[in-house]
Amino acid sequence: IINVIQIVRDHQLRILVPVGFVLGCYLDRKTDERLTTFWNKSILFKRELRCSERVTWKLRL
Repeated sequence: IINVIQIVRDHQLRILVPVGFVLGCYLDRKTDERLTTFWNKSILFKRELRCSERVTWKLRL
């Protein structure tokens, strides 16, 4: 266990930067999932879209 602590202490920058990146990507995706209900104007304004209107968002893959 002391070896693991020493390795983390010696390489904390090389470990924390990728972990922070992955955590940031995860949180970004979770925020996108929560906000998908507001992507469509009809849901945002509580009304039906007219025939001439189109969806205000496109899916990102």
